[in-house]
Amino acid sequence: MLWLDILTPKQLFYFTSIAKILKNHGYTVFLTSRRYEQLDGLIEEVFRDWEIKIIGRFGGYTLRDKLKASIERLKLLFDEVPIEEIDLVVSSGSIEASRIAYGLQKPHILASDSPHSPVNFLTASFSRQILTPWIIESSEWIRYGVKPSQIKKYRVLDPYFWLKDFHPDSTIIKDLNIEGEYVLVRLPESAASYLMIDDAQYMKALANLLDVVRRYGMKVLVLARYREQTQLAESFLMGRDTLVVSKPVFASHLIYYSMIFIGGGGTMTQEAALMGKPCISIYPGKQPAILRFLSQVGLVKHFVGLDKSLKALQNMLKNIDDVSEVSRERSRKIWKMMKDPEKNIVKWFTEALSR
Repeated sequence: MLWLDILTPKQLFYFTSIAKILKNHGYTVFLTSRRYEQLDGLIEEVFRDWEIKIIGRFGGYTLRDKLKASIERLKLLFDEVPIEEIDLVVSSGSIEASRIAYGLQKPHILASDSPHSPVNFLTASFSRQILTPWIIESSEWIRYGVKPSQIKKYRVLDPYFWLKDFHPDSTIIKDLNIEGEYVLVRLPESAASYLMIDDAQYMKALANLLDVVRRYGMKVLVLARYREQTQLAESFLMGRDTLVVSKPVFASHLIYYSMIFIGGGGTMTQEAALMGKPCISIYPGKQPAILRFLSQVGLVKHFVGLDKSLKALQNMLKNIDDVSEVSRERSRKIWKMMKDPEKNIVKWFTEALSR
């Protein structure tokens, strides 16, 4: 049995895609997750048929609370996961699942496109294999003590796994009462331990962004991550031509129907780029490897803050038809570069189990 531990919405889409491949090849999978504002609705509604077992909770904003929640979850996982039946543990950097794998000498696979994440200091070195996109330099993993032979690269960006069979559904737009053209803004991950940014600064910049977008007859759709972000956004933007979406949704549909995407994280920015949407990244701090690649091929324009992106946004809006066509063409080139990794995925998991 393979145990896959899911900690984020991206991991939910990614690991259910991987699990589907593995199940089709005869493997039994056991999926766990945690109580988390960004995951709860998705697991209970969109992914309810997967029967994912919820164990433990997200720790919140402070380092102390994160550590406490991790310690509590480690104990709960140890008690509730059928450890004796598990042959292989898979995570994207779950401290708890990888710790159990290490302690009980179970093989662990780290599947990640985020070598910049601090969890890799605790999870990468003892992982039997590192599964990662081809554009990430091996040196980004080797610095954690990983041997080159452990690094297995697939020739796709991670959203490929759930976008290759994606079919847009406009009923999601209708259910949110969204009318007309809109710019989609995904707020940054302010609760991440390696970012810890101030939401208020983004809300002030959002007000200026709204003024720009409204000149072109469009609305702004804001995807918040946490209740605190939602409340702050609504207080700053109350009464303006915008909609703040607080509940977890299958955001790929919102991206598909948007005119422009502005992303404070990595995964949705990748999705938007692969859908051929004009993209602006406002990822705080140094760009991760994937975003650097998308910037280099012209699919993403990166700015260190939302306020600094307004001129680029205005130019996009002014020439939206031409800009959109260029983005679609560049996206098509990326899709042609990618290669379905299913055979390699099965091969690597088989190798990890046989050693």
